[in-house]
Formats: sequence, structure tokens, C-alpha cells
Amino acid sequence: GSTQNDDKLDDAMSSASLKLIWSRRKTRVHLIAYWLFSLFIINIDEAFPLYCISRNTGLGGLQENEIGKILSASGVIFAILQYRVYTMICDQFGIYGSLHFGASLGILPVALFPLASLVYTNENKRWSMLYLSLLSGITKVFQSAFFSSITVATNRTVPAEMRSRTNALGSIGAGLSKAVGPLIVGIWMAFCLSLDSQDDSKSLPIGSLLAWFGIVFVSGLS
Repeated sequence: GSTQNDDKLDDAMSSASLKLIWSRRKTRVHLIAYWLFSLFIINIDEAFPLYCISRNTGLGGLQENEIGKILSASGVIFAILQYRVYTMICDQFGIYGSLHFGASLGILPVALFPLASLVYTNENKRWSMLYLSLLSGITKVFQSAFFSSITVATNRTVPAEMRSRTNALGSIGAGLSKAVGPLIVGIWMAFCLSLDSQDDSKSLPIGSLLAWFGIVFVSGLS
């Protein structure tokens, strides 16, 4: 009996804590920003391989191992630059400056992905793959800067004893965003990429432009 009472008391205290966290305007704004950014990033991460593997993007339909090479190269770029870029931005512009840079440069450059088709040839895919690796790696650096800074900034909006529950609430919302994202972006990419045919003479397919500009546009509105 006492154990059940303790559990009910803990549940009540947990519910009250979450309501108190949500009632704090600055905390609520930071959490919503975190959730929305998580949604946009999972959209980009899910859209990228769909874009690469499609034969309607001017890239001839990259193979799985080629996409893996692009992602691996972008991971190396991220590992080299992430700490240096983040510390430099924070030193120069502070936490909120880092948030602005992360939100802008972590999303906006993906609109340039379709330009990879301008340097693509059937004989040599190296330059288009290198371009995608560089652009993807750079955006991931700034995405990481946003996530690092939003965590610090959110924790500063609540007392120390509320930070663990605040972080838990943030993780729950981000998880839900990541669950919804693939469904949305899958439908969007399928629609946009179907607008172009498998025509190698097209240097810059309209469907790819629409797909990535649409993702950037919705992100900018939010």
C-alpha cells in the first residue's frame, strides 16, 4: 500500500513539475525551437539518400556504396571542424549567436544540393560526390552547433533542480518530431522527384530544386 502511494505521489510531483516547466515562457520557447529544429534535421537526413538514389535528379541514381562514401566523407569533415567552429562562434557571438548561425547555416545551404547535377557526368561522379560531401559536412557542423547551444540555453531558463526533467521533456518532443518527419518528407520527396523524367540532358532538374527549396522554405517560416 505504501509503495503504491509513493508511486502516485511521484507521478503527481512529476506532472506538476512538467506543468511548471511548460508554464515558463522562455523555457517553452526554447523547447519548441528544439523540437522544430529536430523535425527539420530529420527531414533533411531522410531526404538526402532519397535525392541521391533517384534517377530523376541529374545524378544518374547513385549507388548505395557511393552514398555511403558521401556520408563518410561528410562525417570526416564534421569531426575535423565541429569543435573548432563551435568554440569560435561561441567565443565571438555567444550562445544565442551560435543558435542563429546554427539555425541558418545548418539548414539554408541544403537548397544548394541540386547544383551537384551541374558537375555530374556518367564517366566521373567524383566532383558531384565531393560537392555533396562538403556541403553536407558543413551543414552538419552548424546543426551540431545549434543542438549544443539550445541545450545550454534551455537549461539556463530553469533552476538547477528542474534541469533533468526539462531535458527529458525536450527529448520526448524531439523523439516525436523524429517519428513524424520521415513520413512527411517521404511523401514530399516522392512527389517532387516524380516531376522530372530520367533525362540526362537536364542539367538542373526542377523537381530536385522544388524538393530542397520547399524544405528550406518551411524551415524558414518556422
